[in-house]
Amino acid sequence: MQLLPHSVLQSLSQHSGDRAISMYLPTHIKGAEIQQDPIRLKNLLSEAEEQLQQLDTPESEIRKLLDPMSKLLGDEEFWRHQSQGLALFRTSDSFEMYRLPRSFDSLVVVSDRFHLKPLFPLLFEDQLFYILAFSQNKVRFFQSTRYQIEEMHIEGVPNSLDEALQYDDPEKQLQYHTNSPGSGQPTYHGQGTGHDSENSSIRRFLNKVEHGLQSHLNRVESHQQAPLVLAAVDELQAIYREVNTYPYLLDKGISGNPDVTEPEELREAAWPKVETLLQQSHQEAENKYHTLKSTDQADDQLERLALAAYRGQIDTVWVAPSHYCWGTVDPQSGEVRRHDESQPKDLDLLDFIAVHTFLNGGTVYMPEGDRMPTDAPAAAVYRYAIPTEVHA
Repeated sequence: MQLLPHSVLQSLSQHSGDRAISMYLPTHIKGAEIQQDPIRLKNLLSEAEEQLQQLDTPESEIRKLLDPMSKLLGDEEFWRHQSQGLALFRTSDSFEMYRLPRSFDSLVVVSDRFHLKPLFPLLFEDQLFYILAFSQNKVRFFQSTRYQIEEMHIEGVPNSLDEALQYDDPEKQLQYHTNSPGSGQPTYHGQGTGHDSENSSIRRFLNKVEHGLQSHLNRVESHQQAPLVLAAVDELQAIYREVNTYPYLLDKGISGNPDVTEPEELREAAWPKVETLLQQSHQEAENKYHTLKSTDQADDQLERLALAAYRGQIDTVWVAPSHYCWGTVDPQSGEVRRHDESQPKDLDLLDFIAVHTFLNGGTVYMPEGDRMPTDAPAAAVYRYAIPTEVHA
């Protein structure tokens, strides 16, 4: 599973040039639709050629720019190993490609910078999260999104209680089982030991699991405050919560012994819990916008938002993902021009707002349909009040 760390978006946003090509298309993992994917790319290549011609690009340069993407058309092996979406980025001296767990609308944009708006839901809507599925006999750790899940094998995390305690308690062999199949109620048995001693062994086991995970998470390049969902019987979850130090552990986990649960089943059970957390965060942000919308600390005027995003004045922005507002921005003069239709060298002002808000540490929401907090294609809460006359 190819996830999209924030650093990739930061890197792509720094590319600039007269001919920056961005392509997005939906792809398929299996089925007859796989055969249509290269046709979609071929159509996008034709559109890219037209846009390059409108910019008076020499034919030899057009062929050179489009060549890396054209070579993919006949690569059958390439098309058999796709995810839900494919994003391609090309300049005269770079070519980057990402198979991503999100379907895109077919789109090509040629401008002086990459068009990155379709990637934002992967960062702010399709939340990365973790699942720790464990029992006495088995420990599994996953990273997941709404659509994909991947098991991670972490050095330092024991695979079972016996493995964790084999050097601590060589003579003690605890057995763990459920009262009845599917009951999910654990019973612990030792050899002449009391309940406190058994809990002590379980606690030491889970301490080792937690310590191993923390060592890994502390090395991860920005885990982006990824939530952690526990999957275990309730009693083991309770003990793990007592030893846990990860700040983004969710209060509600998946109950029951997960040893025979398939990864996809775990993902499906965990996502609603993560989604609820996201929805709460979104609602709190939207409530703040409605509270401030009649003041100088909130706005939905596109031209003002473009300059505010560039200047790092936006705290939170909402951008309609299916809208495109073509135009130009001159940050030095403060001039923002908006066009009814795309013209050569135009950029999508919504993309400009989203990218610069992100680069300046703000939060970007891209709600679908009628979930925008305003009828405008963009709205924002500023970090501080900005009188209208200051925007110019």
